[in-house]
Order: sequence, then C-alpha cells, then structure tokens
Amino acid sequence: MRFQLFTLLVAATVFAPSLSTAGPTDPVTLEVPPSSQGPAFVPGTRLVEDLPAEYVEEEFFISGTATLYTYAHNPPVGPTDITPMQEDVAYKTRIIVRRPAKAHKANGTVVIEWWNSTAGFDTAPSWDPSAEYFANAGVVYVGITNSATSLGFLVDGCRLLGILPPACGTRYSTLSLPENGLAYDIVNQLTNLLKSDDPANPLPEGYDVDLVLQAGESQQAGSVVTFASGFHEPGLSDGYFIQSGFSARPINFGPRCDEVTSPPYPLCTPRLSYPQSLVRTDLPVPVYQTVTQTDFEGLGFNAFGRQADSSTYRYYEIAGGAHNTVHEGVEIIPAGIFSPNPVLLSDLCLEQLNTVADGPVFASYVLNALWERMQEHILDGDSPPAGIVMDTSAGALVRDGLGNVVGGVRLPSMEAATATYVSAASANPYLPSALAGIANLACRLSGAVVPFDEPTLGALYPDHDTYVGQVVDSANALKAQGLLLQQDAVQIKRAAAGSGIGE
Repeated sequence: MRFQLFTLLVAATVFAPSLSTAGPTDPVTLEVPPSSQGPAFVPGTRLVEDLPAEYVEEEFFISGTATLYTYAHNPPVGPTDITPMQEDVAYKTRIIVRRPAKAHKANGTVVIEWWNSTAGFDTAPSWDPSAEYFANAGVVYVGITNSATSLGFLVDGCRLLGILPPACGTRYSTLSLPENGLAYDIVNQLTNLLKSDDPANPLPEGYDVDLVLQAGESQQAGSVVTFASGFHEPGLSDGYFIQSGFSARPINFGPRCDEVTSPPYPLCTPRLSYPQSLVRTDLPVPVYQTVTQTDFEGLGFNAFGRQADSSTYRYYEIAGGAHNTVHEGVEIIPAGIFSPNPVLLSDLCLEQLNTVADGPVFASYVLNALWERMQEHILDGDSPPAGIVMDTSAGALVRDGLGNVVGGVRLPSMEAATATYVSAASANPYLPSALAGIANLACRLSGAVVPFDEPTLGALYPDHDTYVGQVVDSANALKAQGLLLQQDAVQIKRAAAGSGIGE
C-alpha cells in the first residue's frame, strides 16, 4: 500500500506538476477533536495531574497541505540536496499541548516532541524523563503524531498491542497522513504557527513564544536529524535535541534505491550514506545529541555518531544510562486482561530495571541539565559543557573492576556505585505469548541492575558517611560541569543520606 502510494505520488510529480507549492510557512487549520466520539489517546507515562506545577493538557487536530520531498541526485550530494517530489498533499494529524495553567508561569520556551512510533503507537520518550523539569521551568510542551503507523493506530480506534478493545472510538477517524515524509513540512508549519499571532495558534493570548526547540528520541531522533540537516528554516526552530539516536531517517519511505529489486530513480528513494547521515554541526542554532550505554552497546550505535564539538554542536554519552525512558510503574496491560492485577513494565523483565526516568542511574538528570543549557546557550550565549564520550578499546566499552563502564557523563550512581549497570535486561519467559514481543523490545531497551553483595558494599563503603560523602562530591562535580541542576543534585544527596548504604 505504501509503495503504491509512493508510486502514484512520483507519477503525479513527473507527469502533472502542481501549480502551487505547499511549504514550511503555509497556513494550518486548527480543530478541536469530537470528544463525543471517544476519549483521547494520550502519549506519555507522566500525567499532567502528577506534575509539580499546575498544567493544562489540550488536544487539537491540525490540517493543511505539505510537500513530499526526495533527494535531487542518486546518491545525494548531501543532506540539503533536496527537491520537491509531490506538492500540496493534504494531511490531518493531531497535537497535544501541555502548558502552564497561567500564562505568566510560562517561560517562553516551547518543546515540540516528534512522538516515537516504535511500539506502533505514539509514545513520548522526551516528555517522560523531563516532565518535572518542564513543569518547574514553565516550558510549554507540544507533542505531534508524525508517523503514518501511529496515525493508523489512532484511525483504527487505538487497539493497544493489537489485543485490547478499541479505546478511542471514532475520535480519530478523519485523520490522514499519506506519507511519513510529509512531517518535515508539517512540523515547520506547526512551528511557524506557534510563533505567530494567527488565530489558529493553539496557545492562548499571553503565552509569548521566544524559543521553539525540536526533540525526538530513537526512531524520531533520526527524524529530527533529517529535519535539522535538511529542513532548518531561519527564524523557526531555535534548537534541536537528539536523544538516543544518531543517523538520519529517510526523507520519504519509498523503496530504497540501493535495493536490487527497487525501480530506477526517481521512482526509488536515495539514502544518505555515512557520514552524511549524521546531523550537521554547522547549523546556526544549538544541536545537542545524547547517547546512552544501552544505545552504544546494546543497540549497536558504537562510536558511529561521535562528532567533534562546534560552536553550536555537542555530543554526550551517558555512562550507565538506558535507552528506555518510561516510568516503571506504568501499566502495560490493565487489570483483568491476563490476570486480576495490571501488568507493569517491571513485570515484563527478569532483572531489576534501570530506566532513564526511574533510575537508579537517572539519566533524566543529565537531560534536564542539557535542556537548561540549551536555553541559556540561545538566550545568553553561554557555551555548554564540552562533549564527553565513554572509554573504548578495540571498539568495545572499557569496564572497571566492578563491571561498570569507564568515562562518559558520570552521575553519582556511577561514581559511588552500589551495583553493576548492564546495558540490557532480559524478557520474562513465563509471560503470555501475546506479551512476548513487547517484552523483548522493552527489556532490550531497558538497562538491568545487578546489586553488589554485602561484602562488596562493605569494602567500598565502610561507613555511611563514606558513601554519602562520595555521592555529594560526585553531585557537586557534575553540577560544576553544568550537567546537573541544583534541584536534581538536592534529590540525589537526599536519597543518599536516607539510604542504608554503609550502615
């Protein structure tokens, strides 16, 4: 179906070019969803009612026309070697806005998250670990459905994992996203709308927008790479936050030109080759990229994404960090489906989990600091901390005598370790077969924790003060680097003081 659509679009371009061109600043129509047709499907495991500040959550449909692009040559000359393939393609997708309830509490920054679609539906891996930071700082958050896969899930009524009853009714039946590649124009149009005085702007009067920052994780980190490198529009996006990803996603999802069975160009889609597929480091706005231990080792990123610092670009590897960002207490399956109790994320895996949001490494603290640094970088011209990478030997991560990796951005959980942090967990083999797929994925993306035994802890920390002192020293050092916020340092120190380590 997707190939047929792609072929039709190319044919339309070759034989019947459009008289007008949809572009990044074209108008967008805003619509309130029909609430009577079913409830909203809300991505993210951190709910607005759980935030430390009063926030409002609103869903809107946005529609308009966008251009689908391809590369002008095969192979492409570079990430900006872009040409229209089909113009004025109609779309209708949805966004969710999370904003401070009072306009004066907003700090002028909007984060647009390209929702992740790996699970087959929208998830919010940039929101989940940093929701508390956004709320405390007064950041407005806008998530957007940018994938035809996720949109199809919505249109079909939101059958979670394909086994649960439809949860959304016909609320989303009118949505349409014919091709993932339309998202590049769509997000630019949304960014332009948020910065405008257009009556269709979903932000009420009084919510002034100074900065719009684009964010994506994993698959959608790749979308943001493509977007930043090829579709940056001066005056629209003010920064790019690339989380757990390094390589550009396709400019469109037609058949690859490098496959033997593909039709000839332009009926196929060229791909950027390495290192052209890496994000540009010469953009006039900040680009921050983070990679975790799980990404490097478990997902095979290795050192491929590493690039040198520039005046606007930074690359950070987080030692002990996992790919999975969600909170462990989230219900994967409601009670009554497989058992009287709900199935939680932690039920899927054999080991104790280490997620970005719930720790124990808490890579979320580094993400929070980088969000703060990016805003200071733009508004005040303050340079962010230099990029940091983990130590490698012959391409493999170097480990210390306790089994933990060496180098990288090091949180107190690594500097005053109480466990070995493994790059991936393993799925529980006793789960119902319907959960095997999601368990294999979730556990592979989550780090695992192997706690030290008592003799090891006793040798490392002969008394409680020794442990607390090491945590405090590590937190202070990381804060001085600019990679830990004061409020997060306080939480780390408080947790150490309240622990029983060394007693």
